[in-house]
Amino acid sequence: MKRTLLAAALLLAGTSAFATTGTINFNGKINGSTCPIEIVNPDSGAVGNLVQMGAPRVADFPNLGAEAGGRSFSMRVPGGAACGIDPDNPNTATVTFTGVQGGAGADGSLYAIKTVGGAATGVAVALKDRSGNPVKNGEASAAYPLNVTGATEMFFTAVYKSTAATVTPGAADADVSFVVKIN
Repeated sequence: MKRTLLAAALLLAGTSAFATTGTINFNGKINGSTCPIEIVNPDSGAVGNLVQMGAPRVADFPNLGAEAGGRSFSMRVPGGAACGIDPDNPNTATVTFTGVQGGAGADGSLYAIKTVGGAATGVAVALKDRSGNPVKNGEASAAYPLNVTGATEMFFTAVYKSTAATVTPGAADADVSFVVKIN
């Protein structure tokens, strides 16, 4: 009997030696995007959020409202139900761009250049839809028909537009946010 109690005591003592406490860390993200939109540079096919605008000369802006430089780009919407595209009722999509208003007294169609040391002055960025119409800050673009079975390329153009009679040289970067709405 003494052996059984001693064995049971050793077994219990050995079992409690393996008990431990700790912490489990969970890491993740809740994504609010319903559809992964890609920004595509049509010249190279590269995907990313940077559109290279080029480097027009001050002389390319001879007067107020002159346009120069710029690039086309597309926003690629994947096809299928994951993006809410109904195969029985083809959808369209619009894009709303928002950013800091560019130019004094502008009509809402210009996006401001970042005001950093050495930045260009007298110029802003203008965005245009596939038909060349301005896409105003905070307003939906023209509707783009969506491809039910494959990706849709929504084409836009970004150009520099002078907002003053005189443009000065310097960095001409702008940040513009977007929301794609599938209708």
